[in-house]
Amino acid sequence: MPVIRHLDQLPATDGPGWRQQEWASAAVFGEPVPMRASRYRVEAGATGPDIALGGQEAFAYVIGGTGTATAGGEDYPLARESVLWLAGCDGVMLAAGEDGLDLLVAESAADGGPATQPLRKIFAASELPHLVSTRDTRDRLDLVTDDVPVGAAQIRADRIVYHPGDTAAAHYHTDCHHVFCVLAGSGLLYTDGQASRLEAGMSALVGPGEEHWFEDDKDENFSFVEFWAPPPSGTVWTVTGDRCTWAPSG
Repeated sequence: MPVIRHLDQLPATDGPGWRQQEWASAAVFGEPVPMRASRYRVEAGATGPDIALGGQEAFAYVIGGTGTATAGGEDYPLARESVLWLAGCDGVMLAAGEDGLDLLVAESAADGGPATQPLRKIFAASELPHLVSTRDTRDRLDLVTDDVPVGAAQIRADRIVYHPGDTAAAHYHTDCHHVFCVLAGSGLLYTDGQASRLEAGMSALVGPGEEHWFEDDKDENFSFVEFWAPPPSGTVWTVTGDRCTWAPSG
């Protein structure tokens, strides 16, 4: 069965002009998932906390707003759906622009030690692979994949939007933890034929070998960031002739 956490079950910390909500971790799920993710919301013109990182593979994804991230003595401009790769960093500082900043920060928590390829690099949304489903109308933005040139080995992530009526094909991953952090809307997560409702602000964990798929059964878009930790060596589609494939947008 999946591990599902509602918004009121997620630890939160408030500071002057900012709020941090832990979204995914071994502590949150009570399972040894090798990654962590938190959401940071910084008010317009405010400075966020000094976010400590473990020197492993890590990245920041801008959910909304604008601002600046400072890491390793360098400043990086942040805009909606941009990604800042932060492998090998000890920490990052945030400063929000005039429209505030809503940011997801994720890092590997594997036992592999520090990142083997220390690197800081910013990607605008237009520089990231943008894909559309060939099965339905889903929209995908790759955040950390083989097609994003950062050499990631411990973590993968993308942002998915389901439109009303969209469904994924049933499948499972043989050797990785699959984590979902819901950005907006409401949808159903099916695991072994049982449906669980996920809504904005919630998170869920599906374990290795656990069959799953999603459905947007509402009249609104349903979107989330999904993580694989570690990246799977194989995916098994469990219904003959039904699988998810993707094509470049436009």
